[in-house]
Order: sequence, then C-alpha cells, then structure tokens
Amino acid sequence: MRNVLPLLMGSCCSCFALSGAVLAVGSGSGDDGSGGVCDPADQPWIYPAEAEDTTDPESWLRFAWDGFIALNWPQLDGGQPGEPDTSTTLCDSPGARPAFLQWMQKGQLLLEGGADPGTWAEPTYATPMYAPPGGGPELPLLGALSKSDDPNIVDEFDEAFSGRPLIDQDGNYVLYQIFLNKSEFEYFSQNGYYDAVNQYRAFLPGGHFVGFPDNGEPDNFDPPIELEDWARQGAIELKASWKQLNDDEIASGRFFMQDVYYASNISAVDPPCGPVTVGLVGLHVLQLTPSTGKTWFWATFEQVDNVEVGPDHPTGLPSFNPGPDGDCAPPVPDGYPDGYTCNASTCTPAEPPFGSADCPPPAPEENAPPDVCNTDPSRAVNVSRIPEMAIPGSVEAINQEYRDQLPAPWRYYQLLNTLQPDEDGPCCIPPIAENRVNTCYLTNVTMETYTQYYDFIDLPRCTISSTPENSMNCTDCHAVARPLGAPVYEDTPYPEPSYQVFTFMLNNASSSCPSDLNFDGKVDGVDLAILLGRWGLDDLLADLDGNNVVNGSDISLLLAAWGDCSPSEGLSSGDDRDGTPLDDTVAVRRYLDTFSNE
Repeated sequence: MRNVLPLLMGSCCSCFALSGAVLAVGSGSGDDGSGGVCDPADQPWIYPAEAEDTTDPESWLRFAWDGFIALNWPQLDGGQPGEPDTSTTLCDSPGARPAFLQWMQKGQLLLEGGADPGTWAEPTYATPMYAPPGGGPELPLLGALSKSDDPNIVDEFDEAFSGRPLIDQDGNYVLYQIFLNKSEFEYFSQNGYYDAVNQYRAFLPGGHFVGFPDNGEPDNFDPPIELEDWARQGAIELKASWKQLNDDEIASGRFFMQDVYYASNISAVDPPCGPVTVGLVGLHVLQLTPSTGKTWFWATFEQVDNVEVGPDHPTGLPSFNPGPDGDCAPPVPDGYPDGYTCNASTCTPAEPPFGSADCPPPAPEENAPPDVCNTDPSRAVNVSRIPEMAIPGSVEAINQEYRDQLPAPWRYYQLLNTLQPDEDGPCCIPPIAENRVNTCYLTNVTMETYTQYYDFIDLPRCTISSTPENSMNCTDCHAVARPLGAPVYEDTPYPEPSYQVFTFMLNNASSSCPSDLNFDGKVDGVDLAILLGRWGLDDLLADLDGNNVVNGSDISLLLAAWGDCSPSEGLSSGDDRDGTPLDDTVAVRRYLDTFSNE
C-alpha cells in the first residue's frame, strides 16, 4: 500500500483550561444584563477556543456565532495581521475591514518549492494589493500574490471537487479565498511543514509528526509560543466566497462589501479587472478545539439572500436564483424553483430544455479557462438548496437572537448549522463507525453548489443504521485528508485515525527537493531505483512532471537534479507542470485510481 496522498486544494484533526481572556460563549444572549455581542466587558473581539458546554448543541451554535463576530471585528490600523481594534466595536464600525481579511492566505503560506513563507507580521508575500500604473486606488488583488505573478485564479473560482464555477445572475464568477489563523501559521512555521519534505521525513524511522494546535496555549508548541490573547485558539481555516455586486445590491446595504481587483486568469500581461465591489456571500469555518480532535469543528454561514428573499428585500431578486422567469429556470410553476442539484457530470434536471450543457456550467477545460473579467448574464447559474439543508428551528432561533443585536450588513448573515462530535449522532466519519457527528448534512450553496448529495464522490462511506443514503457533509470529503507520507488505515484511502487531520492544507505543500524520493537530502542512485521501480505507473511520488505516468521525462528531471538537494529544484511531487497544486477533482481521482490498482 502506498503512503502518498495527492496535493489537494481546499474546501471540504486533553483537557482544556479556559484562558481568562477567552470570550464567554453565549455572549449573544445578553441574559446576564450585558450589552450583548458588542459589549467590551465580554471581549467579543477574541475568537473563542472552545464551546462552553461541549455536550449542548445550542452551546456549539453560540460558539460559531461568537467566532463569526470576532472574525469580522474591525482590524486595528497599523496592528499585526488579524489584530482587532478594541477601541471600537462591530456595532459601531460595521463597515470597517474585518480582522480575518488580514489573516494569512493559503497562497502566502504554501509557496512554490517549499519556500519559507516568512513571519506572521512580515510574510514573504504581503497581502496582495494592486494599484494601476496610470493612477487609481490601491486595493486588494484577488487571484495572484502580486501583479507580476502568473495568475492562478482558476483555483479561486472553481468549486472544490466538482470543478464547476458558480456564476451569479449577472453573469459574474463567484471567487473564493482560503485563510488560516496565526496559531496554525506558527504551527506550520515551527515544524517546517510548508515544505513537503519535512512532512515526509516525519514518517521515516526516527521521525515524529507533530499534530495541530488545539487551543493556542504555549504548550501547544515546542518550544512554547506565547500568542496574543486575540490569537489564542487552535488551528482555524476559513473559506470565503465573494460575488460581484450590482448597483441595487450595493445600495441595499445587505452585504459586507470591499472594493478589489481581480487578477486576469488569462495572462499576467493582462491588467486586472476592476476596481469592482464584491460582497461576502459565504463563510465556511474549520477549527480544531480541545474536544473535537476526532472530527474537528465546522460551521457555515451565508448571506441571507443567496437563494430566496423575504418581504423586506428591496428588489425581490436573490443572488443565485432568478425565480421561474429567469434563464435556465427549472420546471416549477411559481415561487422559488428548486434550481439545479449536480453531482459530478450528472445534474437534475438533466433533460432539455432545463438541463442543457451550459446550464449549469461545465468545468473549464485545461489550458482554456474562461475570462473571469467578462460579464455574461446568459451563463448565470440557478442555485438550489437541497431540502435536507433547511435551517433547523433551533439554529434559526440563535440566528435571530444574534442578528437582532447586529447592525447592517451583519444582520443579513445566517448560520446554516454546525458539525461536531456527538456519540449518539446519526452519521459517522470514515473509517471508524463509532466516530459520530451531530448531523449528516452540512453544505454551503456558494461553495458546494453542485455537490450537496454524496453521489458525486467515489469514496467508501462510513455508515450506521440512521445514515441517509445520499447525505453529504464536510467530513465525507475531508476525512481522507492526511499529512504527506502518513500511513493509511487498513485497506482504505483514509489515514490512521491519529493522523486524520481533516484539512487539506498540509497536502498543498510543495517540495523543496521533489526528486529526492527517499527524503535523505540528496538525489542519487537510490532515488533512480525508486523511480524505475514505479515505471509506467500513475505514481504521485515519482511522477515528477505531473503527466500521470512515470516515464523518461521523469528520469530527465531526476538526473538534472543529481546531487545535494537544492530548494530551487522545481516541481514538487503531485504538482501539475506549472508547479501549482492539483485541484481536488483530479487529485482525488488520481489517488483513488492508484490506490485501487495496488
């Protein structure tokens, strides 16, 4: 059995003493006579590290909302990235730049060739910004680390696993960003896991893999690291989805907005698009807490107008569902139609006129990406939310409680649900049937638009008698995530439970010496023998050029790197020819195909 997991993109692990600085979970209730979610006495700018009562589902919902408020607290001008401004509040400055937008982005952490990402305060690549040479505002740049870089925006508009883009009703692509908190960054930095070589070496004889921090306290690190109170949590990753707003949406005040440029995904020579105003339409949270090592904690938020609107909406037009009179509308006579539900290449409905090839859109062809700067309303996608993802009454009650205390735009966001350990839960996480969670369904229509049911993925399920056949939640995909080189569990694609980390961030690391197949610091005859032993296979370790087969071109790359390893050697194992990580769809397919053949 091989021990190589492909480089995957994103999307889809003790006892705990609360720090005195940690926000008291449930501050949204105001039951103690406090001023609620913006009361400085509760320090709501500090992201909590654990739910107050891990046995109470309502406590987890409050934990998610308290985290949402801390994430969006105004960033301190001139402070560290992610440092909150404690002189103001989210209620007083609702339009200020949220602290999470200064967290490190995945592309800043995981650099080509396993290069050092720098420090949290002074990363090798600062938060990407752009100003037109001929004059204009300097604004955040989505899609590249800098304007001089080759654009890689495809990974920022293709949804994980399905490979399809989401296109709003105006014909604009939804774009995605992935962030990590300071605690997770320090973990990567301290252990060198931004370089794939250091992950593989951790599983060699005498090696030791260090697990992710679960509370951010000094003893989570070796040597200890004293994080600031606002940064003292376990590892946290965020995925944000953004849509370009039209004039009516901007005027509505119902979206958190920022002005940005889009890097052209056609060529670095082309100027970025913009400036354009984008609105936050989805935020997905993955967090490790002291009580969630076997599952991690998940929460997903959406802007309330994504697929349907209430009577208070100024135009009556949802962001991603045009109603029965819109283009590509499914055959529903009135109200908000169900939209399209897609699993891989199969969409429902599939027959013309409602299931045409362009509605919903196919995944872009390799080397022929569409122009994300070009608006085309004819390609708009009609989005559904599956009935099983209707917000439960218990969740909606907490939503209303928090939203009543927040100003616009934050009152127009909703928590769909959370996922956490539950020993009596209806679903389990593969491969261990006893590892149960509280819900079988957790998807976000802006990030898993076409993968809201299980049919799209070819992974063995972990089921118990109560598991619905097609149920889909974050862990159904992320359960396969593991450190590079980690052993698998029996004859499955899943890692040994102690290495089931649920984040694909580790798998995105490039190697500083991809031809060093035995990770001993040099490229020599041993590495050549390993490569020849895998000749003709689709082998993710020895396939140095990423063409899906080990052949003569891989030998050429290995011979060119002969001798001591050099950090600038080139492509990492599992990368495509341009050095960028494989997207989820290709990586999972290649991994499963190779796994099934060995």
